[in-house]
Parts: sequence; structure tokens; C-alpha cells
Amino acid sequence: MSNLALRAITALLGAALIISAIVFSSWTFALVIAAIMVLSLHEFYQLARQSGRSPFELWGQGFAIIMFLLFYAYFQFELAERFFWLLPPFLSVAFIYPLFTNNRSHAINCLAITLLGVVYIALPMSLFTAIAFLDGTYQFVFVVGILFLQWANDTGAYFVGKAIGKVKLFERVSPNKTWEGCIGGGLLALVFAFGFSQYFEVISVWAWLGLAGIVAIFGTLGDLTESLFKRTLAVKDSGKAIPGHGGFLDRFDGLLLSLPFTTAYLHFITS
Repeated sequence: MSNLALRAITALLGAALIISAIVFSSWTFALVIAAIMVLSLHEFYQLARQSGRSPFELWGQGFAIIMFLLFYAYFQFELAERFFWLLPPFLSVAFIYPLFTNNRSHAINCLAITLLGVVYIALPMSLFTAIAFLDGTYQFVFVVGILFLQWANDTGAYFVGKAIGKVKLFERVSPNKTWEGCIGGGLLALVFAFGFSQYFEVISVWAWLGLAGIVAIFGTLGDLTESLFKRTLAVKDSGKAIPGHGGFLDRFDGLLLSLPFTTAYLHFITS
């Protein structure tokens, strides 16, 4: 089986599973997003280990899960805001870890990488709940829409870049990415956004197109950001969990940077 066929089959099966879980209920939405978050964070810490650092993964994963659950409970069960005050003391616990490690010469780097993983991965994935409960009740439309726009951008960039890509987008970070691919991905995202606007009139067609533009721009930058991390550590993929695609971090890297912007955008235009 060719790598392209493997990529296509894996993408279709994976997308079907994720979309089904999101559409089925808020519980399954939370489970699948939390699973992606935990697996991506694990791969990020694995990348850090390849550089000789020792991130405090137990704390990082614990903080990520607690933060995600607080966000979810706040929107799903109207959890009192005072429970978010649990986060600052738990965050401070991370600074205690270096006192008990043997590799103290890299203590600051280990702590910095641990906290970076939380900010880079756990916070954006937690923000997904703020999008899912945008109007106070669980609605899957924007979650599914953002995922499809991100996948459309990735797919368009890949195929257009392969077919006609000439001008390098950011060669020192990712030599295979081109401006032609970037434009192709953005155009396909706009097409998908227009299609969504015809079936889901929760926002105007122009608002959908604006959402696609944000996803395309910051999704591409998110892809480049992860490429920079991998190039710094001299690795090709963040993992091998997804056949034909590498790891979870490879597959959802664009989403990590676009989510903070799409969350802010949707709350501003719908408030």
C-alpha cells in the first residue's frame, strides 16, 4: 500500500471516529478531545527527552487534565468560578519538582519545557470547551466546523504544494512548504466554510469565511511552529501513533495555534 493511500485511509477513519464522538454527546466530545490532548502532550515531552531534558510529565499531564476538567465542568455543570483558584497553587507545585531531581544542572530547562507543554497544548485544547458551549449549551457545529476547516487547509496545502509548489514559504524551518500550497490550503478552507454557511446559519457567511481565514493563517503558523521544534531536536515526526501521519502532535499542530484565535473570534462576533 502506498503512503498516500495509507494517509487517506487513516485520515478518513480517524476523522469519522472523532466527528462521531463530537456529534454524539458532550461527554464523548470531552473524552476524545482530552485523549488527543494527553497523547499530544506525551509526544511533546518525548521530543524534549530526545534533547537530553527530563520534563516533569506526571505534573504536566496532571495539570493538563485538571485544567481541562475545570473548563468542561464550568460550562457543562456551571461549576463555581472559585474552583479555578485551584490552578495557581497546583501550578506552583511545578517549581518544587527541581528540588528533588538528580539532573539539577538542567532544572530550569526541564521546568520551562514542562510549562511550555501545558501552555502550548493543554490550554488550547481546554479552550475547545469554550467553543463547544458558546451559547451556554453544548453545540457541536463550531467544533466540527473548525476541525474540517483545519483539515481542509492541511489537505489543500499538501496536494497543491505537491503539484505546483515552487516558492518556499519558510525554508529554514520547513523546506517542503510552499506559498502555492499555503494559498491552496486557504482557498479550500474558504470553500468548506462557504459550504458550512449554507447548512449551519448560526453565523453569517462572512463570519464563516472569516473563521476559515483565521484557521488557515494560524493553522499554517502552528504547523511551522511544530516543525521548528522538530528541526531543533533533529527528528522527522513527533511519533508513529497514526500510520502515514506520524504522531498526534503532527496531526493537530495547526489546531493548537489556531484555537486561541478562533475562540476569541467566535466569542467577539457572537456576543
